[in-house]
Amino acid sequence: MLSFVRAATGAVVLALAVAAAPEATFAAPDVAPLHIAFVGDSMADGLWGALFRRLGKDKCLAEKVKLIRKAKNGTGLTRLDQYNWIDEVGALADESNPDLFVGSFGINDRQSIVEADRTRVDYPSPAFETRYTAIVEDVLKRATSKGGSIVVVGLPVMLDDDANTDALDKNKIFAAAVTAVASPRVSYATPWSSQPGTDEYKPFLPNARNNMVQVRASDGIHFTTIGYDMVMEAVYPAVLASLKQRGRDLATECPSPVGVR
Repeated sequence: MLSFVRAATGAVVLALAVAAAPEATFAAPDVAPLHIAFVGDSMADGLWGALFRRLGKDKCLAEKVKLIRKAKNGTGLTRLDQYNWIDEVGALADESNPDLFVGSFGINDRQSIVEADRTRVDYPSPAFETRYTAIVEDVLKRATSKGGSIVVVGLPVMLDDDANTDALDKNKIFAAAVTAVASPRVSYATPWSSQPGTDEYKPFLPNARNNMVQVRASDGIHFTTIGYDMVMEAVYPAVLASLKQRGRDLATECPSPVGVR
């Protein structure tokens, strides 16, 4: 009987000890940062810079988003004999597997396509449009080959009429390629526009303080720093939408958006 009492007493003591212990706390697992890779030409590099500056203004975003700078000035989709973005995007997907690619192509592509074996497809021609579309589709497929997503950014209005006509044609190809690939992880961001409706080339625009600032570079193609920030403000919703499709809602995770200043 005595041994029973001792055992029972021990059990009571143990139960009381457990009850008196402070409640265990379990920290929620850290969410892995998102990796966004910028690919394409100098326009893509300008967009990388704009998002880099945006992250610098928002500590929450900076903790959740890591940028990969892979754009290369002077490149395009036509000179496969010199720089092949299909292979480069595929290699980046294999090696780093970014969550999202942001691509801007086309400003250097008013020229014939030269394949890796040096065969040519003349520009402009119906054959060029067909082959160029296929190249864009291949880039999109390689970007998503390891589970990543991609946003292709449309080209803005250009100063030179021929360059602007080509940009409009390229945007149709980009949009058609996205439709043809038909993947929820592939999307097209409509071009930044300085005004509603048909855009016009405007080198100066009012900023958030209503001061006129130069937004386009003197070459009639690129943007200034503040200009790229404005473009990113327009492209950013497409980036958020693509990441949300992957299950990450940055608008909720970081609810205080940073606008252009």
